[in-house]
Amino acid sequence: MASIPAPRFDPAFRIVTAGNPSPHTLDGTNTYLVGHRRVIVVDPGPNDPAHVSAVLDRVKADGAEIALVLVTHGHADHLGAAAALVQAHPAPVRRWGGPASLADGERVEEGGVELRVLHTPGHADDHVVFYWPAARLLFSGDLILGSGTVVLQARDGALEDYLASLERVGRLDLAVIAPGHGPLIDDPAARIADYLAHRRQREQQVVDALADGARTPGEIVGVIYRDLDPALHPAAENTVRAHLFKLVREGRVRREGNRYHRP
Repeated sequence: MASIPAPRFDPAFRIVTAGNPSPHTLDGTNTYLVGHRRVIVVDPGPNDPAHVSAVLDRVKADGAEIALVLVTHGHADHLGAAAALVQAHPAPVRRWGGPASLADGERVEEGGVELRVLHTPGHADDHVVFYWPAARLLFSGDLILGSGTVVLQARDGALEDYLASLERVGRLDLAVIAPGHGPLIDDPAARIADYLAHRRQREQQVVDALADGARTPGEIVGVIYRDLDPALHPAAENTVRAHLFKLVREGRVRREGNRYHRP
């Protein structure tokens, strides 16, 4: 894990990156500490003793205490360390749909920092982001990554939800995006525009693959993700399914079991 110095725009901002690198998590899960004295933890990270210790050591070095834990979504690499952190620093753990559930548009404040909660499904039904207006900063979780793109849920409506979530955060006044994985993003508007363009490109690639004879999500992955690490193929299939659900709903594709055709 690595502890990254506070960026120049606000000394109330710190990052501790977990030692869980993988094709899914990039360099690891970013845990963010924000606030003075009474700290908000955004995404506690995986249930890894070394990561828990690194977070607690940073809080102690700052002469602070954990006052609140916020979770962008319930995947283990973001939520797992919550119980260990609050065992050391009793504090509420809040997420979408959990005990003391967060509400869309809610404002939470500790340590001189106010964050706004925005529900942003697509990667997960319970996904939220946290907007820090004073710093013009977005804690994006897995809505937007520091590099690469995001896996979508394999459910009807996931792609539409994801696109709406991107468009929603694209309307914020942003200077920096602090992603769940990867480096800080200093060009938020460009990155969001790239993400939206990428989804449109993928949609056309799915349509073209079907026109060329691919019929199953796995076959489509083999066509449009030729250079992808095979370990990521199941995740890519989920994203392809999300695209296919949208195309079926729009009448542009016909489904027969697990096989898809152009009408």
